[in-house]
Amino acid sequence: MALRVVTRILLGLAVLSACGRRDDAPPAGDQSRLEAMERRLDALDQRLASTEKNLAGGAQLRDDVRALGQRLDAAEAKVTQALATAQRPAAPAAAAPGAGAAAVPPAAPLDPGERRAQLAALMTEYRRRLSSLGTDQGAQGDPADRMMARRSLRDWYISHRRAILAGRPLPDWHPPTP
Repeated sequence: MALRVVTRILLGLAVLSACGRRDDAPPAGDQSRLEAMERRLDALDQRLASTEKNLAGGAQLRDDVRALGQRLDAAEAKVTQALATAQRPAAPAAAAPGAGAAAVPPAAPLDPGERRAQLAALMTEYRRRLSSLGTDQGAQGDPADRMMARRSLRDWYISHRRAILAGRPLPDWHPPTP
């Protein structure tokens, strides 16, 4: 009977020792999986840390956007106020100093069709003058002189276009009236 007890104890120790070796030293396949899992967890920790940093930056960005929105609202309010002030009829003021005979009377608003016709006539005149510039100077002229002549013609065109749009054509050229 004692032999049976001793045999059972020896068998139990053999089983326990066999089980203990697997727990202490995992096989090579399990070791590589464990290392891969650790690398993945480290990468996730790094991403989580960078996400936390980005959240702080996002809060600052939201504050900046809110501040810019407030500044934009204030600018829009000022523009609206300026437009309202400009649309109010001006009170008849006494003669402003230095605004005697040089003051230009306000022009009556032009009909959009008439304004388009004047702008078309101006464009035709500009093209005619530009074409005559090219034929007069030809290829023999100095390139700097040709460029200066074209620029002065362009300045002439722009000033007349602005004057027509403002309703005050300049005296050196008037568009033909239909």
